[in-house]
Amino acid sequence: MNTAGLPDAIGGYFELDLPQGVGERYPTALKYQSARAAFAALLQHARPKEIWMPWYNCDTMLEAPEIAGIAVRRYGLDSDLYPKGVDAIASGDYLLYVNYFGVCGRQVDRVLRNFPRQRVIIDHSQAFYAPPPDCLATLYSPRKFFGVPDGGYLVTHLEIRPPKERDTQSFERLEPLAVRLSEGPEAGYAGIQKARLSLKGQPPKIMSVLTEAMLQHIDYSAALKQRNKNFTKLHSALKSKNSFPIPANTPDGPMCYPFFGEIPNLHEWLIQHRVFVGHYWPGVRGPLDRDDDLERRLAQECVPLPCDQRYGSAEMERVIGLVQSCPAAPECR
Repeated sequence: MNTAGLPDAIGGYFELDLPQGVGERYPTALKYQSARAAFAALLQHARPKEIWMPWYNCDTMLEAPEIAGIAVRRYGLDSDLYPKGVDAIASGDYLLYVNYFGVCGRQVDRVLRNFPRQRVIIDHSQAFYAPPPDCLATLYSPRKFFGVPDGGYLVTHLEIRPPKERDTQSFERLEPLAVRLSEGPEAGYAGIQKARLSLKGQPPKIMSVLTEAMLQHIDYSAALKQRNKNFTKLHSALKSKNSFPIPANTPDGPMCYPFFGEIPNLHEWLIQHRVFVGHYWPGVRGPLDRDDDLERRLAQECVPLPCDQRYGSAEMERVIGLVQSCPAAPECR
């Protein structure tokens, strides 16, 4: 039944009951079904000649310039995760920089000092709480931080016309989240993979009504506080063995704790003990395809330890204990 133009319904069965919230974190952002769709909408509107993108990035982000018909140039990273070999970008080009794991705010500031900020796109998909800087555009992916089925934000000064079509697949993508709640993560794993694939290759669409409603009912302040507390606990215990460039000051609401400690088989050891960690991003290699390039090592060896708001001190102690007791590794002190 098409209810467009009708007054709001009163009475009948109850809808999904959501907790009291304070509204969305970025209420004025443009809302899409994913961050990559937001990226595609930006490129379709702005039409740069070329877009500089890091080798160390999710391959799905390459869908956006492909959809928009924009040529891509790739760049590597130095040991501080700063763009390597990019001294300048041409007047018609853009540069995308990723705030990796939500801990690269210092590098973001450096990028904006050294490149024309009106042609820089900051990817905060892994840094939901980092405010949008003064630049061309900022991307966010709330589903990496909260139990929502999809969604992406685009913050920009450009006047981009919203898509004509709204995403309507959120109900299907919601199912594995509910399955995990009732039956555990193993039971919902195949479903969440299918849900992620459903976002692949899609043209930009308006964020679904369901996802937008869910994002209005999250306690963002409480989640931020717990993430920071968990991150600090992990870093205090593991920093002496971690070569990832973690800033001195705790970043606000990082996606995870990136542990780059050269511990063989740590991924497998943690998963064996039901601490589910992934690779960001498997198969990634740098520009020369060397066996020792930084991008490949990060993709294969950097372990994103969970530190999100679902967990507290007991869970962080368990993670620390497992890292320290991994049979293939020296003890972290």
